[in-house]
Amino acid sequence: MKIAIIAGGGNFPIQIARQNKDAFVLCIQGYSYQNLFENKSETVSLLEPLHWLTILKNNNITHIVMAGKINRPSNLNNISNEKAIELINQIISVGDNAALNYIEEFFNKNGFKILPVNSILKDCFFSKGFYEEELFSQNFKKFVSKNSKFGVRLLNTISKFDVGQSVVVNNKLVYAIEGLEGTNSMIDRVKILYNQNKNFDNFGPVLIKIPKIGQNINLDLPVIGLETIKKCQVSGFSSIVVSSTGTLIAELNKVIAYIKKNKFCIYAI
Repeated sequence: MKIAIIAGGGNFPIQIARQNKDAFVLCIQGYSYQNLFENKSETVSLLEPLHWLTILKNNNITHIVMAGKINRPSNLNNISNEKAIELINQIISVGDNAALNYIEEFFNKNGFKILPVNSILKDCFFSKGFYEEELFSQNFKKFVSKNSKFGVRLLNTISKFDVGQSVVVNNKLVYAIEGLEGTNSMIDRVKILYNQNKNFDNFGPVLIKIPKIGQNINLDLPVIGLETIKKCQVSGFSSIVVSSTGTLIAELNKVIAYIKKNKFCIYAI
């Protein structure tokens, strides 16, 4: 088995590559950079998926892991290959999960198998329950648990519409459902709303980030990293709820060190 990591933006692909020194890295231009990786690598344009296939086959790749943030392309004017235009149009014209299914089908048809990130990455989930449970009061834990159940029901209900993997709730008030803007921009939006409607009788908003029902787990498990956790804390959030089997934690050791030091609540369900 010869693995390629298709690397989008952020530190997560770098973390994966460090644990898999023999993996080949395909850097997406404008999102990831070869100088950040010790692995053998090449850079490709997001708009040239057929060129990806050539590079992958030339490097005897059999399996692919995709990691890191990549935005949907908005300008297809520079693509000359009709097959590439057809594929990209399919991807950008549907919801996230449907788009991921198209991508997986594209690679499978061309002889590659997609692997989930957690198949090659160690220590990437929180165990069930409150991390450092003794730091938090019973009232606080009841508050988080109640909001967690409400948020999970909400996410499960809207899964059929193929929208984001995150919601923010507070005492059965829905502050936000993640859209195309992504988790961190959603948090910025909630910070404004929360400051305008702050209720000092409760602990603060709860971010729930878990896989959707029917999520393509090979290509897009939700990820929480240190940047998101810090942003939640400075924005007045009380806690983050994750899945113990379905929410990837980028750089888990750094995340644990931060939440211990700052006494921020992570609750895994």
